[in-house]
Amino acid sequence: MHLKKLFSEYTHPPHQLTEQEKDDKLYNMLPLFCKVFGSSPTCDMNEKFWDILAFCQQVSLLMVSEIRKRASNQSTEAASCAIAKFLEIENCEESSNGWMLLSTLNLLAAGDYTLVQVMSEVSVPSTLVKCLYLFFDLPELSEKEANTKDTNSDFTPKERRILLQKIFVQLLVRLCSHRIPSEELARKDDLRLLFTAITSSVASYNTMWRKSAAEVLMTLSRHGLTPLVVGYIHSNSCVAGCIQNMKKIPELAPLELVEMFVTLFCFLKDSSEVSSTLLDDFRQAQGYPFLSDFLLKFENDNSSEAQETIRNLVLMVTSLCMCGYIELKPSQASTGSLFQMQGFILPQPSGRGTSVRNIQAFRVLQNAFLKSNSSLLCSTILDAISSIYHSDNANYFILENQNTLTQFTEKIQHKPAEIQQKLFDLIEFLVYQLNFVPCKELISMSIFLKTHSLNYVDCSILCMQTLLNILKHNPIFKDVYREVGLLEVMVTCLTRYGSLLEDKKVSGTNAKDYKLVCRQEKLGELVVEALTILLTSNSSNANVLRECGGAKCVHKLVQYTECRNSILGIIKELVLTTGGDDDMTQLLHTLNSAPRTQLQLKIDILEALKLCLKESHRTRTVFRKTNGFVYVTSVLVALEGRLSQKESNPEVLQLLSIVFQTICTAMRFEPANAKFFYHEVCRTSLCDTVRLLGCFSGEKVSKISEIDFETTSNGFQEVYQNIFVGPVTNPDIPEEISPSLAYTTIVYRLLYDLALDLFDKNINTNIFSTKSPPLSRDISIQGDINGKRSNVNSLNLSPPTPDPIIVHPGVVVCMLQLLPCIKDDHFEMYLSLQLFIAEIIKSLVRSERNQQVMCDKNFANYLLTIGSEPLQNENHPLHNSLQYMLERLAAQAIEAKDLRQFLRLGNPTLPVLPLVPTNQELSPVPLTRIKTLVSMTTPKDFRAQSSYTLPPFVEFDMSAEGFGCLYLPSIAPQSPSAPSVVSTVDSSVLGGIGAVIVCFLRKKQS
Repeated sequence: MHLKKLFSEYTHPPHQLTEQEKDDKLYNMLPLFCKVFGSSPTCDMNEKFWDILAFCQQVSLLMVSEIRKRASNQSTEAASCAIAKFLEIENCEESSNGWMLLSTLNLLAAGDYTLVQVMSEVSVPSTLVKCLYLFFDLPELSEKEANTKDTNSDFTPKERRILLQKIFVQLLVRLCSHRIPSEELARKDDLRLLFTAITSSVASYNTMWRKSAAEVLMTLSRHGLTPLVVGYIHSNSCVAGCIQNMKKIPELAPLELVEMFVTLFCFLKDSSEVSSTLLDDFRQAQGYPFLSDFLLKFENDNSSEAQETIRNLVLMVTSLCMCGYIELKPSQASTGSLFQMQGFILPQPSGRGTSVRNIQAFRVLQNAFLKSNSSLLCSTILDAISSIYHSDNANYFILENQNTLTQFTEKIQHKPAEIQQKLFDLIEFLVYQLNFVPCKELISMSIFLKTHSLNYVDCSILCMQTLLNILKHNPIFKDVYREVGLLEVMVTCLTRYGSLLEDKKVSGTNAKDYKLVCRQEKLGELVVEALTILLTSNSSNANVLRECGGAKCVHKLVQYTECRNSILGIIKELVLTTGGDDDMTQLLHTLNSAPRTQLQLKIDILEALKLCLKESHRTRTVFRKTNGFVYVTSVLVALEGRLSQKESNPEVLQLLSIVFQTICTAMRFEPANAKFFYHEVCRTSLCDTVRLLGCFSGEKVSKISEIDFETTSNGFQEVYQNIFVGPVTNPDIPEEISPSLAYTTIVYRLLYDLALDLFDKNINTNIFSTKSPPLSRDISIQGDINGKRSNVNSLNLSPPTPDPIIVHPGVVVCMLQLLPCIKDDHFEMYLSLQLFIAEIIKSLVRSERNQQVMCDKNFANYLLTIGSEPLQNENHPLHNSLQYMLERLAAQAIEAKDLRQFLRLGNPTLPVLPLVPTNQELSPVPLTRIKTLVSMTTPKDFRAQSSYTLPPFVEFDMSAEGFGCLYLPSIAPQSPSAPSVVSTVDSSVLGGIGAVIVCFLRKKQS
C-alpha cells in the first residue's frame, strides 16, 4: 500500500529531514489518506493501516503546531483571521494544507477510541476550543467580497467560511462524544470557554459560531460528564457565569436568549443523571427567579417572536421539572385525609423522565402564573402543569405541598375566562383520574364563592359548575362538602339569590343590567341544583342547612316562579329527611297562605307534596299529625264558585285534580291516615267543601226530591259517560250540556278515583262497557190510576273487570250525599246526571266484598235517608239503582232500625213510635217492597241448597289495607270413629274443631 510506504519513509527517512521537510511530506500524505479512507468504514483504518496511531499523532501535532504558530503574539481578530485563512479551503482541496489537515483529523476522530485518545494527549480538543472562541472575533465579510469567486477557486469566501464551520464543528462534536476529550478540556482549563461562548454577545454574522459552541457543549453533556468534569464545572462556577452573562445582555433578541437557555437546560438535564451538583449551582445562582422574571418580561409583548419565546421557555421549564438526581416521593399526608374514595391508592413515581424531581423548576411556572395577567402565558403554563399531572399520577401528590391549584383559585377571578375553565378542569382531573378527594382545593373554591360570587359572576358560575360535576361523580362528596364548609357557603349564595329575586320583583330590571341579572340567576340555579343533591338521603346535611338558616330561605323562595320547581325539590328532600316535620308544616302553611289567584303556586306545592307522600311512610304520618288533610282540603275553598260556569283557566281543574291526588297518596298504605280522613274530613266537611265549588246547588239538599211526572228517555247518558272517562284537566264539554253539570261529572270522577285509590295507576280507559248484567229480579210494574205503565230505563253500565275494590268507603258515602245537590235549570239534564251517578255508585256495590265494606259504614242507612223518595216511588228514575244497592247491602247486613225504616217508607201499617192518634189512612206494604225483602233473605249461592264442606277460614277484616285475621277451624281432617278393618264403607270426614288464630299483614293494594 502506497500510504504505508510513504509514512514509513516519513518515520524512517534515509537521511535527516528538517522540520519543514517533514511537514511537507506529511502534508503530501493527507490527500491520499482522505482519498483512501474517506469513503471506507472507519474500522478499515486500524485493519489496513497498522501505523494509524503514529500517523494520528503526527497529524495532531502538526495541527496544534500550525494553529499555535498563527495565534501567538497576535490580537484575537488577527489570530482568528490567520487561523481561519489557514483552515479554509482554497482553490482545491489538495492545495489547501489547512483544509486537508482538518479533514484528516475529522476522519480520524470518527475512528477508534484510541485515536481520540491520541488526539487528546496532544491537546487537539483544547486547541480547537480555543480556535472556536477566537472565531467569535472574525471580521465581517463585505457583501461584495463574500459573494465573489476567485478566478482559480470554485467557492466564494462566504461558502468557504460555511464549509469551515461545518467540518470544524463536526470534528469537535466527534471528539466530545468521548470521555477523554472532556477531561482534557477540564485539565487545560478550556472547558469554561464553551460556557462563556454560549452566553456571549456576538455579532450577528458570527452567531453560527455560538450555535456551534452550544452544539459541542450539549454533545459533551451527553457523553463526557465524568466526576472530574462535573467537579471542574462546579469549582469554576461555570453555571453561575452563564446566568450572569445572560443578565448582562438584555439587548439580545428573545429567541437568542431562549437558545442560550436551551443549551444550559440540556446540560443541566444531562448532568442531573449523574449528580445534583450543577442543579444546585443553578439554584444558588438565582437561576429560577431569573427564569420567572424572564417569562414575565415578555408577557405583554404581542409579537410572534415573543409569543414563541414564551411557549418554548415554558416547555423547557416543564422538561426541567422532571430532572433531578434524587427521586422524590409523594407526601404520605394524602393517605391520612378524612375522606377517601373507594379504591384510592397513593400512586408511586413511574421513573425518570415522567416523575417530578425538581420542585424549584415547578415553582417557576407557579410564580409566573400568579404574577401574570397574560392570557397566552397563563394558558401555556396551565397546559404545562396539566401535562405534568397527566404524565405521572404521582406528580400531583409530589407537588401537593406547593398548594398550586389552591393558590391559583384564590386569584383566578383576575384571569381570562379560558384560563378559569382550564383551572377548574384540572381540579376535576384530580377527582376523575386520580380518584382523590381534594379537600384543600374545595376549601379554596368555597372561599372564592363566599368572597367573589357577587362581583365575579361568570367565574363563580364556572366554579359552581365544577363543584356540581364533582358532586355528581361520587356520593362521598355530599359529606365532603359539608365538612369543608361548602354547604354553608351555598346557603349564603342562596340567600343572595333570594335578595336578587326580591329586588327584581320590586324594581324590575334595566336593559343594561339584564345580562348581569341573567348570569346571577344562572348561578342561583346551579346552587339550588347542588343543594338538592346534597340533601338527597343525607340527614346530616339537612340538619346543617336548617342550623345555618337555609331552610327558612328555601321556603321564602317558593313564591318565585324562576326557581320554584328547583326550590320545591330542596324542600322535598328536607321533608323526607329525619326532622322534616317543621318543613312539612311550613310547606302546608305556604300552601294555605298563598293568594287565591296564585293557582299555579298551589299546584306546584301540591305536586311536590305528593312526591314526598309517595316516597316515605314517615312523611305520610307527619302529614296526618300536622293536620295536612285539613290544609289540602281547604285549598278547594279557594275555588269557591269557580265551576258555576265555563272556566277558561285550565289551572282550576288542574288544581282540583291535584288536591284529590294528594289526599289519595297520603292515605295509600296508611290505615291510620285513612281513618283520620274519614272521621275528620269525610264525615264533617268534605261534602260542604266540594259543594262550594259552584257546580252543585247553592243550598244543602239532604234528600233526593220526589218527581210527580213521567220522564223521557235518558239521552244524555253517553255524553256524561264520555266526560266521566275523559281527561280531567282538559275536558271536552259539548255545547248542549250545562258547564256546571259537566264539572259535576268531573268532580264525581275525582271522588270515584279517590274512593277506589286509582290515582297514578294504570287504569283501563274502558272502565264502563255498554252492557250490564240484569238486575237480581224483574222490575216491578205497578199500574197507576190511569192504567198506564211507566218504563224506567236502566243504564247499561257494568263494573270493570276485575271488579273495583272500594278502598275509602267514606268517599262513596259523600258521593251519595252529594247526589241530591245535583241541580240545574234544565230538569231532564240534571236528572239524567243523577241517574248516571247513581249507576256509578251502584256499580261499586256489586261485589260481596264491597257490600261488606259499605255495610261497615252503615251505607244502607244513608240510602234510606237520602233516597227515601225514590225508594218508595217505583216510578222514580233512581228507584231501581237505589233499591238494587239496598237489596245487596241488606243481604249482607242490616240493622233492625234500618229494616223498620225501609218497611215503613210511605207510612204503611203502623206509625213509627211513639204512637200517636192519627186520622191518616194507612196503606198496605207495596208488593215491590215485599219482593225486595224476599230477595234480601234469599241466598245468592245455589250451593247453599245442598250439602258442601264449609271453607276452612273466616275473614273478619275486609279493608283493602292494614291487618287481617284468619280463623282456622282445623288443619287436618278428622273422622268420628276408626273404620272397620273389613268394612268397605268409607267413613265420613268432618271438619274438626280447631282453635288456631293466625294474624297476618294483608298485602298492600298496588
